[in-house]
Amino acid sequence: MRKEFLMGLILSCAAVCPALADGMKTFGTVEQVTAVNNTFTVRGDDGNVYLFNVNEMTEIEKNGKWFDEDLSLVDLNTGDRVQVEYFADNPGFLIVDEVEVFPPKMKKSLKGKKKQ
Repeated sequence: MRKEFLMGLILSCAAVCPALADGMKTFGTVEQVTAVNNTFTVRGDDGNVYLFNVNEMTEIEKNGKWFDEDLSLVDLNTGDRVQVEYFADNPGFLIVDEVEVFPPKMKKSLKGKKKQ
């Protein structure tokens, strides 16, 4: 009985553990970029502030109309809207897998419209 329980526990852990290694995702606005430390902070749409760390494997891309443009950390600006895929393995900071930077929202122009 004990042997069967332990085997079941091991098998269930094997099924769950790879899912824990998968990355997480958040959307938000860049608040600060510190290129010398390879970090940036994002205020998530959920209200949380995230400290992210980038490394040589991190992909940063600007979402364009026709194709994505590769960027580096120094290309990130305060106020940029981003989607960040990351790993939460480190309790001190979150390791970034991929950052997608979205173009600023276009404001509708009232110029040329007739007043009613």
